[in-house]
Amino acid sequence: MSRNPPTRRQKLALLLEKYDQERHQLATQLSQVGYIWHGSVTRRWQKCGQSSCRCHRDADGRHGPYAYWTTKVSGKTVSRLLKAAEAYLYEAWIQNREQIERIVAALKRLSEKVAPIVLEAEIADPDEKGARGERSGRRPISR
Repeated sequence: MSRNPPTRRQKLALLLEKYDQERHQLATQLSQVGYIWHGSVTRRWQKCGQSSCRCHRDADGRHGPYAYWTTKVSGKTVSRLLKAAEAYLYEAWIQNREQIERIVAALKRLSEKVAPIVLEAEIADPDEKGARGERSGRRPISR
């Protein structure tokens, strides 16, 4: 007894299932990210106010590094000198924010792959939709 090749609809369903697993993995990663912080932390070496200090003659003799947090406030760049504990905390939370941005970007790319498939599946079988536009018998597509 020979098996019939999968129909287009079956292929779409399998592909959607695969993409839904990827979406679930991204959502799990997102849920594991801690607190976030805006802006950036940089380290600077600076000259002091004493003209006789070595820092004025030799770039390697500058004081620091000093940690500064920089962000935008009302469209203007603002920087603030940080204590060591603040720098450590903000750097970790900024890394968390960057991780969230990478996860969201991946979710956007995944959504761009899924949208045409969902649209094709609904056009191919419009009677499959429920009263609210949801696909009956299956979990609604996350929006």
